[in-house]
Parts: sequence; C-alpha cells; structure tokens
Amino acid sequence: MGAATSEKDANRMNMVERSLIGTGNNNRVKKAIEKARQGREVTIVYLGGSITEGHSAGPERNYARLSCDCFSRAYGTGHNVKFVNAGMSGTNSLLGLIRVERDVLQYEPDIVFVEFAVNDSRDTTSMKAFESLLARLFGSETHPAVVLLFTVMETGYSAQNEMEQIGERFDIPMISVKDAVMMEIQAGKMTWQDYSNDSTHPDLNGHELIAEFIKYYYATVDREEEDAESRLPQSFVYGDEFRGMKMLDAVDAPVLSLGGFEKANTISQFPNGWTHRADASDESYVLELDCKNLFIVYKESQEPRTGAIDLRVDGELALTADGYMSSGWNNPVTKMVLNKESANRRKVDIRMAEGSKHKEFSILAFGYCL
Repeated sequence: MGAATSEKDANRMNMVERSLIGTGNNNRVKKAIEKARQGREVTIVYLGGSITEGHSAGPERNYARLSCDCFSRAYGTGHNVKFVNAGMSGTNSLLGLIRVERDVLQYEPDIVFVEFAVNDSRDTTSMKAFESLLARLFGSETHPAVVLLFTVMETGYSAQNEMEQIGERFDIPMISVKDAVMMEIQAGKMTWQDYSNDSTHPDLNGHELIAEFIKYYYATVDREEEDAESRLPQSFVYGDEFRGMKMLDAVDAPVLSLGGFEKANTISQFPNGWTHRADASDESYVLELDCKNLFIVYKESQEPRTGAIDLRVDGELALTADGYMSSGWNNPVTKMVLNKESANRRKVDIRMAEGSKHKEFSILAFGYCL
C-alpha cells in the first residue's frame, strides 16, 4: 500500500512539473506577488470558455476559484486578493477579445489567465484574434501578468502548438494540461476518466489538478530572481490587427432603424441586445459606423422557431447567419462580417432571410475595429 501510494505521488509530481512549459518573463507576476504580500489589493481575472466558467465543478470548486484561493493563502494577507471569473461557455478568443474591456480590463487586473485552447480553431483568423487579445491585455493600463493555460480534449485536440508560438514571442508563462495529462495517459499511468467525466471538461479531480499546476507555477516564480521589465514584442507571429476591438450593444450602437427588431434582454451574458420576434415586421435593422473589421455576435438555439438573417454591408450581401442549431443552448456565436485594410463609413443592413420572415433571431452584440 505504501509503495503504491508513493508511486502515485511521484507520478503526480512528475505531471505537475511537466505542466509548466516555462515561466517566461516573471517581472509582472513577481510584482503582483509582492503587492499581495504588502497587503495591497490584487485582482486575478480568468478569461476562457466553459472550463474556466466551471462546467462540471461549479463556481466554488473550479480551477479558477481554487487557484485564486491558493494565491491568497500563500501571498495575501486575508482579504486583499480579488477574484473575477470571466469564463463563458462555448466561446473562443475572438469573443473574448470583443468583451475584454467589459469583462476583464474594467477590473484593473494584476494577473490574467487565458484559456481558449480547446475553443479556438487553428486557422489564421482565430490565431490573429488570440494574438490580438494577448497584445491588448499585455499593453493595457495596469500592465497585468498574462498567463496562458492550454487545455485539451479527449481526442487530443488543442490549439496549444499555435498558441505556444505566440506565447514564446511574448515571453509569457505557459501551463499545459495537455503536456501533463496526455503523456500520463499514453504511459498507462492514468485514464482520461481520472481527469474528466466527458470529452472536454475536467471533473472535480481535474479542476483540482489544474489548480495544482498553477500553484506550482507561482511557487517556481517565487524562487526565481526578478527579470527586467517585460515589453510588447516588436513583431507578431500571426498579427495584432484586431487589438483595438470595441464592442457595441443596444446601449451604444449607432442604430438608424430597428426595423422589425426591438431592444431585448437576450441572454444573461449579453443582456442588451436586439430580438426579432415571429410576429414582427420584415423591415431592416440598420446601423452605420466607421470600421475596417466587423463581427456579429448572435444567439444560437435549438428552438425550431429560430430563423436566419441576411446581413448586407453597403448593399452587398456579406453574411447569412442561421440562429438555429440542433445542439444550440442559447449560446453566443461570433462570425466575421467584414475584413478590410482601412476604415470607412459602413452601412449595415440586417433582415430576416428568405423562409425566416416569421421566425425569431437575436443579435447579442457587434465587435469592430477602426
């Protein structure tokens, strides 16, 4: 029994050590640790998808809450570490970038964890969004430490390889659930079910394991000599063209006409949107704004009464978006509408598509860049 326990502990320690790809430039996180030790308020924000939100673990036992509590006990003075969970199920780093001001930067964070490796595609647009997000966080007013957390699916899918190249360019810390867990599984020392009870989300044991990875990262950094001040890279791997992304919703969108749409409390994460009801008119929703890039965020639902929209920019059909999806759960979906080299005044016209005139559709928000 003792030997078996000892071997299990050794395997776990190997896994924990393997999770830390590198501490990167430690200047910002060491400053946050020292700030906490001095009794000053430190804010840690966790930005990601459903894993970060706490699926399968709940609000108090997910890795974000657990690792924040670990930081507070190790370096805080009792009540000076503030926790913000900005995880949102089914969302990627593009939507993370659209909502970053509202959900992250307004809290003036000292440390930001970013977890989108199982939500992001590996295509260039997704990676530009991810790199733009890091640039936006890294260059924000409070100069937070940005920490990348790479999760993995049972199939082995993760955008870690692409994201790791970006992390290296920024010289920021990276923690890999994939490197830690998948090697252990391949060696027959654990099974996927020891980590997760579905194909993606860690269970309670999995969340505790990730929190342990983060605790190990902090302890490693705490032993290191402090690096010189960190700076934005001079060049980017994929590009930072979306760095200046702004969000528009019903509070501030320059709408010329609501048409058959009306302002509505759409979903809890985006309460200030617009909805076309089944009995509403077929008139166009029209807005006008200066932009070079434009994205729409809309609700996806499995309700058969949900329809599709045609979105035109300056009279040209740019996108047909279908809000119906058999696997939808009123989740937000983000699609690119426009991607141009320079900003111009654009007129955006949205109306229900053919066959959907007597159906419903909810616009949650827009993201745009000048």
